[in-house]
Order: sequence, then structure tokens, then C-alpha cells
Amino acid sequence: MGAGLYGGFGGRGKRKKSDVAPKPRTIDDNVKDMNHIYPHTSSGYFGEKGKNVRVIKTSTPEITSSDFYDRISKGGKIEPLKNGHGTRTVFQDGTVVVHRLITSTKDSPAVDIKVISPRSIKSQKVHFIKEDK
Repeated sequence: MGAGLYGGFGGRGKRKKSDVAPKPRTIDDNVKDMNHIYPHTSSGYFGEKGKNVRVIKTSTPEITSSDFYDRISKGGKIEPLKNGHGTRTVFQDGTVVVHRLITSTKDSPAVDIKVISPRSIKSQKVHFIKEDK
């Protein structure tokens, strides 16, 4: 019987860190990584309280909403919305994050977060609005 290419009986010998599958990311991992840019309250909400939504004021709502979505959805399964009006990310635990550039509120993109089980943040809808100067 041969030792195979890497020693042992068909084994590969010592495993390298790169051979081990990375731990799946969670929304909590992402929230922790982005907290210095998009802090959340101790209650688990982003931005300021608005009328039925959370609000983040910015000079560039579309760019800021896209950056926020890219950061909070990292490591999830990304797919376009069936209606073509946005993107949706689903994490392994079932948590869903949706990004819509066009909403019923003019010039106010939104990110909807629906968390499954207790997390560092709560389910919420965050609108990105142009800040007053």
C-alpha cells in the first residue's frame, strides 16, 4: 500500500488553516465590524428615531445606503428581489436584510433588517435621507 501524495493512506498530512472552511458570518459579526461607522443604540437600533422607521442622515443617501448594506450583508447569500427593485441577503440563521434604492419615500433608499432569534440589533427599517445644510 502506498502512502499517497501527502503521506498516510490517502490522507493529505497536516491541514493548513486555508484548508479549513471559514466559520459562517452572522449579522452580529457584521454589526460589530461596522459599529465604528454606523453605531447602534444600546437597544439595538441604527440611526435616529423617525416616523415608523429609523433614519440615517447623509449628504449621499444612495451611496451611504449601499455602503451600509454591503457591510451588514457580508457573508450572507445575496439574490435580487423578484420584482427587480432591490437586493436581498439571507444568512444561515434565517436573518434577512433587504436593500431598496427606490422606496415610497422620495429620494430615500432603505435597508430592512429582519433578525431571527436574539441578536445585538433589532428588526428595523432604516431610511437614508438627505441631511439639511
